[in-house]
Amino acid sequence: MNPFLEYLNSIVPVNEEVQMAISNITVRRELPENTLLFKQGDICKEFHYLEKGIARVFYYKDGKDVTAWFSSEGQIVSAIDSLFTGQSSFYNIQLAENTVLWSLQFDKIETVFEAYPIVERLGRLMITQNYLLLDERMKLFAFCSAEERYEKLLVQIPDITQRVKLGYVASYLGISQEHLSRIRSGLRK
Repeated sequence: MNPFLEYLNSIVPVNEEVQMAISNITVRRELPENTLLFKQGDICKEFHYLEKGIARVFYYKDGKDVTAWFSSEGQIVSAIDSLFTGQSSFYNIQLAENTVLWSLQFDKIETVFEAYPIVERLGRLMITQNYLLLDERMKLFAFCSAEERYEKLLVQIPDITQRVKLGYVASYLGISQEHLSRIRSGLRK
């Protein structure tokens, strides 16, 4: 069984017929580091499950590149705002390292929803999981110091500082790279 189907089965077990229907609208891709998977201004038509690698979602503000999100192995990445509305997105998605992912064509999922109601439930549960991750991110900025945000990021992706540029991590945390260096040196003591 491919890793994407294993992930889906961990949320809601589905039979072989449903797995085949999902496989038929899913494409496995191997892409190199720095690939721009999605570009600001485009309309998102798929979402991706990361089998291997890490992606960052970012946008531009006042001419600066701001990291909004990281997704790593076992997670989904997409420009959800665009995927669900059919409108262009402010986000970009870049692969921060060589990546293996499974892309699901969103426009083809509706027929699978109609044929297999369990897949609609699966989709709802996936959306719920991702919403809770977003809620956690908002709480980090509302209630946690930069040090606490960094420590929580290390729990989520322990080797993040070896996998992506430190500037991306600092941007994600909402701090300067110098402040990140001070936090990191304080944790090593």
